Amino acid sequence: MNTRGITLRELLQLPILGTATVVSGGQGLDRIVRFVDIMEVPDLKGWISEGVMLLTTAYSIRHDPSLLTELVYTLDKLGAAALAIKPARFLKEIPQAAIEASNACGLPIVEIPPEIPYTNITQPVMELLLGRQAMLLRRAEEVYRTLTTMVLENSGIQAVSDNVADFLKAPVALVDTQRSIIVSSPSNFDWSQKTSPLNWNINVDKRTVARLLVDKEKLDDMEEVGIEQARLVFALELMRRKVAEDTEFRLRGNFIDELLTPPLPSRHEVERRARQLGMNPEHKWEVAVIEGETAPSEETVNRLLDREARKRGVTPHVEYRSSRAVLFLPTPEGRKFTGAAGGEEPWAATLESWLHDKSEGLSAYRTGIGTPEDLWNIHTSYNEARKALSVSKRLGQGAGAVTQYEEMEVYHLLEGLSGQGFEVLFERKLGKLLRYDQEHDSNMLLTFYHYLEHRGSLIDTASSLYIHRNSVKYRLERIRDITGFDLNDPREQFVCHLCLIYYYLQEK
Repeated sequence: MNTRGITLRELLQLPILGTATVVSGGQGLDRIVRFVDIMEVPDLKGWISEGVMLLTTAYSIRHDPSLLTELVYTLDKLGAAALAIKPARFLKEIPQAAIEASNACGLPIVEIPPEIPYTNITQPVMELLLGRQAMLLRRAEEVYRTLTTMVLENSGIQAVSDNVADFLKAPVALVDTQRSIIVSSPSNFDWSQKTSPLNWNINVDKRTVARLLVDKEKLDDMEEVGIEQARLVFALELMRRKVAEDTEFRLRGNFIDELLTPPLPSRHEVERRARQLGMNPEHKWEVAVIEGETAPSEETVNRLLDREARKRGVTPHVEYRSSRAVLFLPTPEGRKFTGAAGGEEPWAATLESWLHDKSEGLSAYRTGIGTPEDLWNIHTSYNEARKALSVSKRLGQGAGAVTQYEEMEVYHLLEGLSGQGFEVLFERKLGKLLRYDQEHDSNMLLTFYHYLEHRGSLIDTASSLYIHRNSVKYRLERIRDITGFDLNDPREQFVCHLCLIYYYLQEK
């Protein structure tokens, strides 16, 4: 059965229209008829509906038959199905120009014998149309009932997708806003080869969360009804999943709080609850803290973390606290993620790429990363990440810096030192340089520190200070003159570097 609606060709099979003649536009006989109306005025704009078959005696244009040509083009533009006309009384015959227009645009002109009353046409046509519409509604109800039952019975989104694909007799997929496949039927269908499948938005909470793809050129009326029901059911399924994910996320957050706050739960308790919440206790976990003047974009961090998690096949977690994002990053013990370039890429390298990609909007933030720990010792990694951030800020590392605690561990130890020994050493080595800065409002100490941090690279030193390379050379010459050091002596470099680190840690 044709479920797209009633075609003009089908209507002409009605007994009452058995003597009607298709004068022109025969290529349009498969146009869909949805309504029947009678023309009383020549101005059609504003009241003609798509799919209408217009009946007329041409009375309103009897004084100017040439208007019939314009009428044909207007009906075609408005999406009408056909023009059925009784020309005998007022036109005598259909103008040749109107016939040519009908053939040109494919809008059929049907000549109806004058003895057939309009009511004898409209009644059987509308009965047929209404019967088809009733059938569409019944079928739509069946589709909706089937799909909603699958959701209520928790059959799974794959089962819903399979049912929709079977109904449409075409491959179907649901993709997220990043065009990653959520579900596909058949599951092995290669959607990358499809450049322009039919697609519809799936909305949850007034926000587009996915798109429904169908590998088909066009849909008939019945299939369009099914698609609308499928969109609703997919939205219900995605909402159900979102509620479950939000609940699990909240429970993970509570669990994380317990892991970071004494008294800490036992190892056995951590392992049990972690498995329930999808946090693998057999992985090593490291904590990264992303911090800035304002809170980082949750949408950006979530998107980047989800993308990376899919690559690595792990389940990380993120918490947002004040102006910080705290990331809990798992790595299967005994291996590291292999990046696209073929080398081992730790989480630190991934985070650095996020902060250096200005298009992501995270370049104004800095990150501290703790050492990998067992899940029940994750508070250690969290504290280390915060210490790494604290030390990096005291040493003047700017936005975009990614600091691992392993790199700053000895600096953290220096931070707690005080006493006359270091102060005497600093005064003896760098006291003159400090007083020169104070008297001349210069930055010789800072330049010396960055020079040593960058292992004597003039280019890197200039870049970190945002000055020209020649300015660095000049300052180094002044440092030699003031201190009398051989700046290439490894021992002098070591002692001065240690003194400078101590000075900046204590000063700030």
